[in-house]
Amino acid sequence: MVLTRHGRASGPSYTAAERATAQSQLCSNYKLAAQAQHIETNIPGNTALSRISLTNGALILRAAAADPALDPAYRDAAQNLAVTYETLVAVSTGKTADDPQMQSTSDDVNAKDSVLKTLCGS
Repeated sequence: MVLTRHGRASGPSYTAAERATAQSQLCSNYKLAAQAQHIETNIPGNTALSRISLTNGALILRAAAADPALDPAYRDAAQNLAVTYETLVAVSTGKTADDPQMQSTSDDVNAKDSVLKTLCGS
């Protein structure tokens, strides 16, 4: 017996409206996470709330990126930023802002943030 497959072998397809909604939701969630992260990480002596905002931001981005209708470029950018948020939380333990590893990780966060900011037009 020979099995053949006709048509596209790719996964499900989504309407333009579904893709637009997924993108809009991701960008709205990104803006919320980025705003909280910016506020909480720029207040001196606010270490605990900084870490909480980064952790929450990562969760918000991962949840929005899980929408299967989302364009892969948006999904990848959101997941990459979420990973750098999580990394910054882990790296920051016991370090000061001028620590080279903290600086490098912060620079990585800023670079990943810039990608998503460009995609979302903010």
